[in-house]
Amino acid sequence: MSFEGKIADEIRAAAREAFDVELENIHVERPNDPDHGDFATNVALANAKVFKRNPREVAGTLAETVAAPFIANSEVAGPGFINFRLSSDAVWEEIASLIRTGERYGRSEPSGEPMQIEFVSANPTGPMHVGHGRQAAYGDSLARIMEAAGRKVSREYYFNDGGNQIRLFAESVAVRYAELFEREWPVGDPDSLYKGEYVEEVARDLSEKYGDRFFDVDRGEALSEIADFSTRWCMDDIRRTLGRIRVRFDNFFNEKSLYDSGGVEKTIEKLKTSGHTYEEDGAVWLASSEFGDDKDRVLVKSDGSYTYVAPDIAYHEDKWGRGFRATVNILGADHAGYTPRLRAGIVGLGIPGDFLDVELVRLVKLMREGEEVKFSKRAGNVVTLDELLDEVGEDVVRYFYVRFSHKTEMSFDLDLAIKQSDENPVFYVQYAHARIASIFRRAEASPEDVGETTPDDLASEERILAMELLDFPRIVKNAAAKREVHLLPTYLETLATRYHQFYTIHKVLVDDEEVRNRRLALCAATKNVLKNGLGLLGVHAPERM
Repeated sequence: MSFEGKIADEIRAAAREAFDVELENIHVERPNDPDHGDFATNVALANAKVFKRNPREVAGTLAETVAAPFIANSEVAGPGFINFRLSSDAVWEEIASLIRTGERYGRSEPSGEPMQIEFVSANPTGPMHVGHGRQAAYGDSLARIMEAAGRKVSREYYFNDGGNQIRLFAESVAVRYAELFEREWPVGDPDSLYKGEYVEEVARDLSEKYGDRFFDVDRGEALSEIADFSTRWCMDDIRRTLGRIRVRFDNFFNEKSLYDSGGVEKTIEKLKTSGHTYEEDGAVWLASSEFGDDKDRVLVKSDGSYTYVAPDIAYHEDKWGRGFRATVNILGADHAGYTPRLRAGIVGLGIPGDFLDVELVRLVKLMREGEEVKFSKRAGNVVTLDELLDEVGEDVVRYFYVRFSHKTEMSFDLDLAIKQSDENPVFYVQYAHARIASIFRRAEASPEDVGETTPDDLASEERILAMELLDFPRIVKNAAAKREVHLLPTYLETLATRYHQFYTIHKVLVDDEEVRNRRLALCAATKNVLKNGLGLLGVHAPERM
């Protein structure tokens, strides 16, 4: 149990003993100012109506009644706050446990039903761009954090290799393919074709594999084969980029399979049977306004074709059928209206509405010298994720993408990203880890070999560092509960600052063996937490820099 939980239990017992009051929700937190103690609570103020006494008087009584060996002292502050300071022995026992736990520190044992996180899900019509990259970094980091917090997670990528966009992409490749043979491929609207050098790359690979055979077969058959080749080419390219950014998926789900299996048709029939659809102007409508959507949505057009809502509902019915009881879809901010219509379809099928949650990831702006970078040679109208990775590297990309809340638009500062200095936040955090590795090399020791030591009276900087280290499990759980990945890099930067402050004031490799061992233990614990935290973000913890 965390110290917050232990202190809350002690307060609960004290309230029962001193006032014969049974308290339920007791809020214990770390104060911003270390001078205010290690932990603080407003329990006397928050429960003033329950105690029916002056909050400061109640706080004084509780502070006197609480008597636990891990609490060195407790004092009343302000109108009724109680500040607690832990004993050095209690702090040091936790630091020793942290070192013993190693890479498992901050992680909980998996429990409960599995949940699915679906993210990126870009259609295979081109390379991943920087917007997809932010979704990928957030989604993968969230999955890692959820797993660390004890949740069983399955990562899924959903892609569509049919429909109008795929047809346009196939035509775009076909036009470039024909140009390679100095021929023409007629299309209805040349202005709607995909641009960018990658289209020519696909066409060139197509010609190398098949030669000019597509001029001698039925045009529709040829376009179908070109579409299959082109989408496979793009998915291979996307997978390579995902590998570069250290993002993995447990499953790639093909939308086309829902049509091939009859899944979409079956879902529509179920919605009809449930009474949540109606026909108007030859189309089949979902009565989604009954479930909170701003208007009803067409499922089947008057020409018999499906809108995108139909396969999306079928896809989520498939998720439910595979045993998932919670799914989080990570989407771009332009999908803000997506959730109500999809949830309407899910509820219409008898699936609980809270089965689905959606996290919207806001836009990314690449900035160089204060100006936005908008275009790419390879992709034409966007900057590809590969180009960004080539320029600043995988660690910087992963870290920068999740440093701020996904709910806010971010400016990716390319000038800062390439700096090898303390100004660059990922460099700053990684340098703390590398600095500790250097200390152990000079000590000719390993962090795992740190022996037992007594805490004595910890110096202020030592104690502040120790308390920051012990906050890591709470940060992980909080980030998972809120699905806010940026809480972790914020914590890591604070921890790095605490360590650098400690290192600046206190020499580690001193002659006094007891002091040396204590400080090496703090270094080992810090190195462990930095590595674990960076790992949850998909960022390396270097031994040398």
